[in-house]
Amino acid sequence: MYELTGGNYQVHRTVSYPEFPDSQLVFETEVKAVGKTEWSTKIAVSGTYNGPTDIASIRDYQLDWTTDGQSLSEKGSATLMTLTGKSVRSNWTSTIVPAKPQFERFPKGGEIVNVTFSPFKINGNEMSYDWHGTARASARQ
Repeated sequence: MYELTGGNYQVHRTVSYPEFPDSQLVFETEVKAVGKTEWSTKIAVSGTYNGPTDIASIRDYQLDWTTDGQSLSEKGSATLMTLTGKSVRSNWTSTIVPAKPQFERFPKGGEIVNVTFSPFKINGNEMSYDWHGTARASARQ
């Protein structure tokens, strides 16, 4: 398994919501590793979102990573769950650019990543959750 470890990353992510075709969000993100298991993240969000705002958890989170040797391309999808039990599908594409690209050991066919999230804990303007993920080399060559 290839791991994104250490260093700094710039992430550009565009998210769409099939049930809400007029909605599209763009996330410009800076991520810094501040410890072995802790990351500091700054996010600037722009765009339009016309879907529900009571999102409480995430299901079916999956990523597909490939690289050109300098950046990581990501295609992803997830189901957002509301407090009332409704679901909203989200799809995205991202470009992840590390300050020091090190993709020599990245699988040629890419990686598939599956993640599970705990329900969100929201306290005022703070949100926390636990997540666990697994990555495996893709079968494509």
